[in-house]
Amino acid sequence: MHIDKIKLINFKNYNSLNQIFSSNINFLFGKNGSGKTNLMDAVYYLSFGRSAISNIDSDVIKHEKKFFKIEGKYSNNNIYKCTFKAPNEKNIYENDNRYDKIKEHIGKIPTVFITPNNISLIRNYSSERRRFFDLLFSQIDKSYLDNLISYNRLLKQRRTLFKNVDNFEKIDKYQLKAYDEKLIELNKIIYNFRKKEITLFNKKFLYVSKILAENKDQNSIKYISNFNKEIRIKDFEKNHRNDFFSLKTTIGIHNDDYLFNLNDLLIKKFGSQGQQKLFIIILKISEYYILKEKIKKTPLLLLDDIFHKLDDKKIDVILEYISSNDFAQIFISDSIKERLNKIKKIKKEIKIIELDNRKLNE
Repeated sequence: MHIDKIKLINFKNYNSLNQIFSSNINFLFGKNGSGKTNLMDAVYYLSFGRSAISNIDSDVIKHEKKFFKIEGKYSNNNIYKCTFKAPNEKNIYENDNRYDKIKEHIGKIPTVFITPNNISLIRNYSSERRRFFDLLFSQIDKSYLDNLISYNRLLKQRRTLFKNVDNFEKIDKYQLKAYDEKLIELNKIIYNFRKKEITLFNKKFLYVSKILAENKDQNSIKYISNFNKEIRIKDFEKNHRNDFFSLKTTIGIHNDDYLFNLNDLLIKKFGSQGQQKLFIIILKISEYYILKEKIKKTPLLLLDDIFHKLDDKKIDVILEYISSNDFAQIFISDSIKERLNKIKKIKKEIKIIELDNRKLNE
């Protein structure tokens, strides 16, 4: 699957744009601030109904404008459109048919986006890593997304129950037990799914790692949770008082983490910048393969400034890997035009799109 062309209105630094893409490799070249990342983010937005860079939709609107629109035509002859009007009116369409819920769109256009911001998966909190895997798992199994939405809704309801009373003894114990029982049920489902899928992901991850790390480093991912199949209602009850005062739920998959390790040590603490960058590339390429295998569609691959902090030898290894494997449509951005000489080693058609003064010149 690939995107044939895109139209933008008031998206980030673009007033308007009509751009045709190659079904193979699109090389976006331009100085920093010329709009390379923004164009890739627009492609990403069409896939997920949100930006990969900003969590706030209104921040994506061009300065002093009140709305934006993105429209893309794809190789399956479908046209997908995203519109947003401040302060909070968002709609997503498939061939002019508006989705009732944005979650209905997830998985329609599989896309893997590798950006410099992805380093936060290593350096930031566990919530970042959960969000990464939750988005992946939601694309390969709709019931996972439904269960996760239900679980998060229950957490909020449980917190509200605590928040609405000023004394622990005034809590409606029957309502609390009902929440706990449902939470345990959903915990088991989500925990088992994550445990199974991360095992499959790790196999692909280790395979890609062996090639791109050239057997020099042993990269791995470990799933940890304070929930397990032995947890019962009594375990939740032991934490009721603490949960009341903290307004949190002590036990549950919302506390899960995925440990990113380099040679059995946390890469966050012991990995160099180059090793961390390579880890992210391996992680995202593994995501690409899992999506391709699970949903039987070939994802779009967006590579935004991924060669920064990598030496020439490592860049050659990555480009050779891309060239010798069955990747479909690829977007590569760079501010160094000479990098094109390396990219030309990929034996596929390359469309060069040069961004200059925030205008596209091919």
